[in-house]
Amino acid sequence: MKRKEDQVPESLTVLPDPKLFRLARWTQVISLCVAAAAALLHLLPLFAGPAASARASLPVVLTGLVCAISLGLSGPDLSGTLAAYAARAAKVLGVFGGAVVIFWMRALADTANPMHAFAAPARIAFGFVLLSVAVLLLDHTNRIVNRLVDVLVCVLCLLAVLITADYFYGRFRLFGSAAATHGAGSLIVCLVALTSAVTLRQAEHGVLSVFLGIGSGSKMARLFAPILLVISFAWEALNARVHQQFAAGLLAAAAVAVFTGILLLFAWRISRMENEIHELILRDDATRLYNSRGFHLLAEHALRLAKRNRVPFSILFIEMENLAQIHSEHGPQAAAASLAEAGEILRATFRESDIKGRIGAGDFAVAGQFDRTGISVAALRLEFATAARASRTQGPRPLKLSMGHVTTLDSTLPETLQDLIDRAGQVKNRMTSQMTELTVN
Repeated sequence: MKRKEDQVPESLTVLPDPKLFRLARWTQVISLCVAAAAALLHLLPLFAGPAASARASLPVVLTGLVCAISLGLSGPDLSGTLAAYAARAAKVLGVFGGAVVIFWMRALADTANPMHAFAAPARIAFGFVLLSVAVLLLDHTNRIVNRLVDVLVCVLCLLAVLITADYFYGRFRLFGSAAATHGAGSLIVCLVALTSAVTLRQAEHGVLSVFLGIGSGSKMARLFAPILLVISFAWEALNARVHQQFAAGLLAAAAVAVFTGILLLFAWRISRMENEIHELILRDDATRLYNSRGFHLLAEHALRLAKRNRVPFSILFIEMENLAQIHSEHGPQAAAASLAEAGEILRATFRESDIKGRIGAGDFAVAGQFDRTGISVAALRLEFATAARASRTQGPRPLKLSMGHVTTLDSTLPETLQDLIDRAGQVKNRMTSQMTELTVN
């Protein structure tokens, strides 16, 4: 079975690094485990020891646990209807928990409330509320919603930096005052770990994906972001004129936000330009499919993954038989229009994850993890789509496609991608010969 961490989302607009994606997804798992452990540790006093602090922050901790469960169930390495429904239910519970936290903290703000002294700081509670909303909107396909989640995640990261700085400034008395977040260490760990998991998940869809790319912009972002973070806090730690720990944390977090925002802007623009150059190099202008170089590059990688995971891999070879005839009778513009039409049909027939390319003047190929039945059904769909397009369009000549396909099931065979393409072409030629014989007879 194919490992989900090897799959790169189609929604990215930067050149992705598969190794970084695998690392990011494993880090998500670790972050969720840390968050769950911190939340359970905070709840231990309910069963042994003084329970006032745990009771005062119970809705906050439960909201964090529900968010962790939702992120775990909706992870890229899980699939299935039951997991999907459970993840949706957890998202709804998380938002409900966020609403409960708001009313709970308002009730604890009353000094007459006996649990007022044990209430978690308002900024930590606010962080869990933001977290529940971000988890609800994660992995959404709508572009506007994704940009909103980008903003929410950035605010969450800024808040996590601010809370962490405030806690450590007070913990180590860097500015002459004690910690203002008594007993909130486990809550802060839970919030920071969940923020890390949400950020890494959103990096697969939004602006933060710049950190997971292979281009110069992505490398620059990964190099300078930690430097800016350290410099900002080191400057405030050395600034003796600031005597309040929260003010120091606020100034440092603001500096991080400004510098990181500028860094992200430049890195994002550089990555977008690199992506456009990548498209120009690997795309065919006439069909907007991959050209021969792009097809071989991506299909060879997919073939290696299929062999490693021991899953079927298929090649569908397609020849546009009447391209030369259209060119000679109607000119190069009609031939270009026919090629563009063939590209549209292939894009509409196959999935986004299938690798589609023009590998010759009138030759196309589709590669993907199909079994024999799947590739046969896909070839039939393409045949029906071509016939349906021919009945609707008024072009100079309808497209005439012939095709053949092969499937490799044995991962130990030393077959290369070109071997599979050649075999698929031979199958196509045998099928054409058989059809000709049937027609003559």
